[in-house]
Order: sequence, then C-alpha cells, then structure tokens
Amino acid sequence: MAVIVSTLADLVSYTNTLYEADSTAPSSGDEDYLVWTALFNIAINIWETEEGALWNELFTSLTNAADGTKTTTAGTYSYTCPTLISFPASGYVWLGSGVNKTPYKVIKPEELQLYENNSGDWCYFLLDATPTLEFNPNLTISTGQTINYSLYLKATKLSASTDVIQMSDPMFAVYYALSELKKEEGDTSAISIATQKLEAMKTKNIMSTHFQSDNLLNKVEDGMGESAFGS
Repeated sequence: MAVIVSTLADLVSYTNTLYEADSTAPSSGDEDYLVWTALFNIAINIWETEEGALWNELFTSLTNAADGTKTTTAGTYSYTCPTLISFPASGYVWLGSGVNKTPYKVIKPEELQLYENNSGDWCYFLLDATPTLEFNPNLTISTGQTINYSLYLKATKLSASTDVIQMSDPMFAVYYALSELKKEEGDTSAISIATQKLEAMKTKNIMSTHFQSDNLLNKVEDGMGESAFGS
C-alpha cells in the first residue's frame, strides 16, 4: 500500500479537500489548522495504543534513534536512552563493532539484587522520566565502544508542517479527524473508513515478508558461551 500522505501539511491538505471541498487549506496558526492537528494527534494516540498491536514502524535501533548515548566512556556505567523509548526490544545490549561485539544480557530492575556481587556481562534499563541504560558496575568499561540495542518507541506527535507521521496508512488520521468534524451532522461514514484502515494496518503489521516464513538464521545465543552471565 503506497503512502499517499506523510507530513502534517499533507494531512491538513487532504482533510481540507474532504471536509471543505476547496483548494485553500488553513495555514499554521489558523483555528482549523490547530483543531485538525489536535485531532491527528488523537488519532496517533489511538493507533499507538491499539490493544494487542506492536507496530513495526515503532521498532528501531539505538544507532538509528535521534538521541541517546551511543558510545561508552571509561568508568561510566549509566547512559541516557532515546527520549521516546517505550521499552527495550531486545534481550541483549551489544558493545563494540564488527564481529568483535560483546553481548550484555538485559535483566529486569527488580532482579538487580540477585546480581550484586556478579561480574558477568549484564545490564538493565530504568524507564523513568529520564530513561537510562545501566551496566554492571563490577565490570571495566572502556572508552569508545559502540552501544547498540533494539527499542520500541513512543509515537511522535505532530506540530510542525514538515513533521512526518509514522503509521503505514496516514489516511487513518485523516478519516478519524473527518469523523470527529462530521459527528454533529450524524455522518458516520468517515469513522467506518477509519476503522477499516486501522484494521488493515493491523493485518499488514503481522503479515510475513514474502518467502520469509522460515527464518534459518542462527540465534544470537550461538557461539556466546557463558559470556552473558559470567560468575
């Protein structure tokens, strides 16, 4: 399915065409522009929190994230995570580059006391107001090692006209906004289309890539030995 809109400006333009049926879309700062933007962001929140869905568009790696500390410093065991992290999406954090990377097992914060005297390769995430990645303080951390892990993001809300919406079918946001704008008229056609588009995105989200139903790659544990836990 081709993405026919991507930016906030696109969403405003399409909503204007469907709702006002004219070629002059509201400008930034106009009341309609502000209301429509708020409705798009509500649609993003509905999409983001859809029950039972983890959206492919919200998975990324630290390498590709806009912020978050990406290299180590000697003797430093706490590193900032990307601001929009929702939760880590991998069981390991990797330090290093090429084929010389070392995996660090991710443990839960409530398990920390079990590892107080442990010198193994492990770490944990603290996802409070300022999320951080914490490494085992009993280890020796050297400078300049690349940090990488997978993570699941909170959806980005729209504010600037060039902001890009993350969902695979942005027309869901358009039709959701349209349904709210037409609610007082008793017109339910837009919400029906919005619901269909949300369901279609859920179906697309769980579809296997063509010819990739069997993943024959070796698992990450292969060849790791005991390095993840140590003693």
